[in-house]
Amino acid sequence: MGKRFFRILFFLLLGNHLAFAQEQYFKFPVTTEGVYKIGTNQLNTLGINDITNVSIYGNAGKLDQKLDSVSLGLREIPVQVIDNELYFFLEGPHTVRPNENTWTYHHHNYTDTLYYLIGSKTPSKNILLEPGSTTVSSGSVYQIQNKKEESINLLSSGRKWYGSAFNSGQAYRQQFDLPAAHQGNLLLQSNVMAQSLQTANFNLTVNGQNRADFSISPIPNSIYGIKGREEKVIVQIPSQSQNSLTYTLNFQTADVNGTAYIDYISIAIPFNSNNLPTGIFYHLGESPIVITKPANLKTWKVSNMYDVKEVESNSLLSNGEKVVTFNPQNTPSINQWTPAAQNLRNESINSTLIIISPEALLSEANRLANHKNSLGISARVVRLSEIFDAFGYGSYDIVAIRNFLAYHYHQSGQLKHVLFFGKGTFDYKRKITGGRPNLVPSYSSRNSLNPLATYSSDDFFGFLDFGQGEWEESTAGDESMKIGVGRIPAINLIEAREAVNKIISYENRKNLAGDWKRRIAFFADDGDNNIHLNDAENHARFLSENHPEYILEKIYLDRFEQIRSAGRQSSPQAREALKTAVEEGLLILNYIGHGNETTLTAEQVFQISDFRNWPENELLPLLVTATCEFGRHDSPFLRSGAEEMLFAPNKGAIGLLTTGRPVFSSINFALNKAFIEDVFQEENGERLDLGEIFKRTKNNSLNGAFNRNFSLLGDPSLKLAIPDLNSTVKEIQDIQLELSIDTLQAMQQVKIQGEIQDPMTGAKIMRSGTFNLEIKDKKIEKRTLGDESTPTSYLDEGNVLFNGEGVFANGEFDIEVFIPQNINYEYGEGKLRIFAILEDGLEAMGANNITIGGTAKSNIIDTQGPEVNLKFGYEYGEDLSQFKAYNIKLQAELSDESGINISNNNLGQDILLYINDQEPINLNRFYRSTQNTFKQGILQAPVSGLQEGANQIIFEVWDNVGNSTTVQREVIVDGSQRIKILENITYPNPTSELSKFKIKHNRPGENLMLQVRVFTLTGSEIFKASRRYVMADYLLDDFEWNFFHSKTNYPVKGTYIYELQLTSELDNTMDRKSGKIIIK
Repeated sequence: MGKRFFRILFFLLLGNHLAFAQEQYFKFPVTTEGVYKIGTNQLNTLGINDITNVSIYGNAGKLDQKLDSVSLGLREIPVQVIDNELYFFLEGPHTVRPNENTWTYHHHNYTDTLYYLIGSKTPSKNILLEPGSTTVSSGSVYQIQNKKEESINLLSSGRKWYGSAFNSGQAYRQQFDLPAAHQGNLLLQSNVMAQSLQTANFNLTVNGQNRADFSISPIPNSIYGIKGREEKVIVQIPSQSQNSLTYTLNFQTADVNGTAYIDYISIAIPFNSNNLPTGIFYHLGESPIVITKPANLKTWKVSNMYDVKEVESNSLLSNGEKVVTFNPQNTPSINQWTPAAQNLRNESINSTLIIISPEALLSEANRLANHKNSLGISARVVRLSEIFDAFGYGSYDIVAIRNFLAYHYHQSGQLKHVLFFGKGTFDYKRKITGGRPNLVPSYSSRNSLNPLATYSSDDFFGFLDFGQGEWEESTAGDESMKIGVGRIPAINLIEAREAVNKIISYENRKNLAGDWKRRIAFFADDGDNNIHLNDAENHARFLSENHPEYILEKIYLDRFEQIRSAGRQSSPQAREALKTAVEEGLLILNYIGHGNETTLTAEQVFQISDFRNWPENELLPLLVTATCEFGRHDSPFLRSGAEEMLFAPNKGAIGLLTTGRPVFSSINFALNKAFIEDVFQEENGERLDLGEIFKRTKNNSLNGAFNRNFSLLGDPSLKLAIPDLNSTVKEIQDIQLELSIDTLQAMQQVKIQGEIQDPMTGAKIMRSGTFNLEIKDKKIEKRTLGDESTPTSYLDEGNVLFNGEGVFANGEFDIEVFIPQNINYEYGEGKLRIFAILEDGLEAMGANNITIGGTAKSNIIDTQGPEVNLKFGYEYGEDLSQFKAYNIKLQAELSDESGINISNNNLGQDILLYINDQEPINLNRFYRSTQNTFKQGILQAPVSGLQEGANQIIFEVWDNVGNSTTVQREVIVDGSQRIKILENITYPNPTSELSKFKIKHNRPGENLMLQVRVFTLTGSEIFKASRRYVMADYLLDDFEWNFFHSKTNYPVKGTYIYELQLTSELDNTMDRKSGKIIIK
């Protein structure tokens, strides 16, 4: 009932403010509270001709975090016309709220300048007369002065800043001016913070007189312990005869590194309510008192900024109210204003995705929105400045962003996601010089001293129901998001462009076809009693049971050998396993363990400095990091690993669900568990997008302040590249017995039939395409090495028994399979997975559990080893014997009556490659059968490590019944000592707009630098560009010269000379080639 009431009230307010938004309004700045005026001449310059039809709108200090219908409206401030000038009382950005016998100082964390709106409205809200009071008792009212410095954010986190530090043995001093007419005892309050491992002792003196001694408890000497403690000091000071007050705080501690900081100092100066000078006076007492209007001064009683009344003689003043006395002639005038756009209140935004962008990134934000609209996702770009104008009265206040979203969430009911398009930092007021900019602000915690409880979070902007938003930093303060929230923390157009390019490429599914979309990797740290591995196993178990179609790869650090050097451990094997998994393509990479802003694991299995040498790869995973700080995106000082991976061109991640602060492993587990359970859910038959997954993940793992720093870096409207269709096995038939079976046995020849289906209806999709079928044996129990914890067991995917591909038509596929003799003969549950690509680019995947075990009675007689056609080349399919490179390609065309064995179950019967006297290389994973049968197939694999001169290569392969074939070849390497450009062409040639280059070289797999220069026939350089290739392919074919990219050197028709320079980073050898370009 309450929610319905608020909605009705909201729509009533909406009607009023739609009319408001159609008028021209202006904003003007205020830095201190007081009475201000505007004259008729000034109003005329704004296009307002009637002073009685002017209205002022604004908010007293910070916008309220708690959302109600009033928050979404515009609050009008009462005015009074005096001698043809308009007068009004306005609060400053920093406010005081009186309590009984004391007061609270509220500092505006986001700005030191408050803005108000002015416009034409009939009629104005006027200041009314206050009836006189018959009460005769008077009392004290107080002027309040506040001083606060903002120099240091101790943890570079949270919204609180302190003044400069002072050390043990030093004193902090601050001086206040005292009005001459004050009477009675002054009140002083000060908030002090100490960062000391020993008790911090303080002595407070005022004008040289001792007023208070107090101490602050020590902080713990631990990494994640609280980093400072606060103490509020309240003292009474006898009436002072001087015209100033000097506050001196002396600090002593036994900790030689101990420091102290002042949060704020506030003094209340008493005046008799019957004898007031000009000023603003607060009533702090419990009982009402009478104020008397001073002669020759205007007197207003202010219950709050929206309830102001004029006092003609005397008036009753209650606790919390204040009185303002002023001389109209001495009142400051408003003479600075700018137009304030209100179109966001006038328009109805029916988009499901709102992209909030600063002006600097607007072009890329619009490009992203256009792309989304082309996909049928309704997207709208909104300027951040217009939000502040329309919902913050022109002031910089992050709550205005939430209010804007809430306004349109309730108005249209269409809003699903918001994307913050730009970096946000904790430095709202830009106190830090030279840091990364705060382009689109985020929400920062109140807590700025506890590393485990301070955070930055965009979740706040998803609290859109009335009554939400207070977000107290406790479990009781948890709130649920109503929309998905994501951020692309770009700092410039280059980063924004890269992020948008990756999104557009990822959502063009036809360009990224392949079964990488069913691969998920769990990367788990070691140590800590195997907690990270056990957590990963729990998540993997859920996926295996509920989503068996996904292939789970387990990169558990304790699987791999570790070596110690220079006092720390490393694991090159684990690093290579991670790199290989990412290169081959992953849908999701889920890391659990220790980390920091740039590194995963203490063994540095992944460092962002290594990322530079990862090759380009458009098969981008969603990266989930259940670790500390890797996803920090609100620091003006550093660029986190998450940011690097999000903005790296053509590699990295498509998005990250990641943490920005230190976290507990238990919190990580709960949040990761919620993610795993939600990521593959569907709604109305549709896959969830990242925003909905993130929203559900956060809402299902609420845990006070501890999980609030978990953010979605990426596009919330993007859906993971999961195939749209299902593939399933309908029948398995024993070819020899001509019977349907439900168990696969060794030495059995079967035909597997299935179909491609619509996941909603189960109907067969009547189309053609290609498919891959993989059969895996039962899961294998493996043991870790126990490097930092006790060795433990985990379950890994079973051996691959068959991997084959074929074509299908009319939605039906079939393939013949021979089950090898190398299986685990115990009966148990294996897995059969199918991945299909349809002719129109749609994809399908599915899995069936199947019992595997025992041996079939077979009449197959096969005593011959496989037939082998071995080819070596720079590229697959070439058949060469001499090379100028030591990294080449191998293609083996294989056939056998019983098929090729790729099961690892019997040591010694793998596909092996021997190069000279090196250890053999297992090539099982590179083989696949072809043409819907097990009898023939192809193997394509890279070959590295050849030596200059003659190389002896032995290729060994076994069939499924134990026959083998060995082929020996000699490969000559001549000329590998230096890099060579083997071939180069430019095309089209002649050309009129651009030239593309194709370069073949002898250093595939190395990091290379290509430089291209173009000259006129007289030797003048007109073009120069470079590109770095990481683990370069044999063919470089993506470099081009667009003639019109340069604004100064447009080439004219004629002949030009180009020069290519290719340099190896491995040995710094270099080669040059040149040629002609004809521009027509």
